[in-house]
Amino acid sequence: MKNVSTRDRDTVLIVDDTSANHEVIQTFLNDIGVKCESAFDGLEAVTMCNSVDKNYYSLILMDINLPCMNGIETVRRIRSLGIDTPVIAVTASSKNEDRIRQAETESIFDMILFKPFNSTSFYTAISPYVRSALLTASCSGSCAHRDSSFPGLDPDVCDIHTAIENMGNSPRLFLKHFNNFKHNNADLSLRLREMIDTDQYSDAAVLCHSIKGLAGMLGFTSLYSHVISLEDLLRQHIAERLFILSYDILALLFCINNDIQSICQLQI
Repeated sequence: MKNVSTRDRDTVLIVDDTSANHEVIQTFLNDIGVKCESAFDGLEAVTMCNSVDKNYYSLILMDINLPCMNGIETVRRIRSLGIDTPVIAVTASSKNEDRIRQAETESIFDMILFKPFNSTSFYTAISPYVRSALLTASCSGSCAHRDSSFPGLDPDVCDIHTAIENMGNSPRLFLKHFNNFKHNNADLSLRLREMIDTDQYSDAAVLCHSIKGLAGMLGFTSLYSHVISLEDLLRQHIAERLFILSYDILALLFCINNDIQSICQLQI
């Protein structure tokens, strides 16, 4: 494990296939003067690391569930290039998933940061490797404040205060991704049902995983819980090669549809 960088300005590589996650992390890093570069899949990350000096990046923030090449294999490829830059996994996976257990057993990552996270936990996680995060990590918890300009909402639908805290206490950033989420996912339950009806269980599980990370960051409490349950159930069916539309799947799709309707009806 490397210590905090001594270079004039830290540069962090963000590897994630979701643009909203990039923007949230970039906001946190830009606020403390850190330069950010972005890759949207594992192959792109390896190419970028191979095109710069081995010590160019102070830190790499790596999603685990990536297209083309997952985060674990991406780190192995980067290490094979002789690059020992610290890598923090930033993932919506749960602690008991096989990939997380594998990563911990093989010490693939220097640390694992689970989504959703707020600015305090983020700065604390990166502070061993990014100088400007040290002071921020020590004061961000005490400096955090809750925005009172929003009306009271049902926290089971949207825990808005936690969501804004997750967005670095930026109501502007929250509103942007809140509205983007509504626009992009009004038909979520229909898309999931179509995938399941055509036996695309793996694709449906990947979609649940992506939505899980966004729902957690945006404070969609009920939706977050239901997509976790559906992802787990789909992966169980995949493991057992049981491709049938069970009552449990139908019940969760019904709950997710209700969650989405409630979110789309919110006027913030």
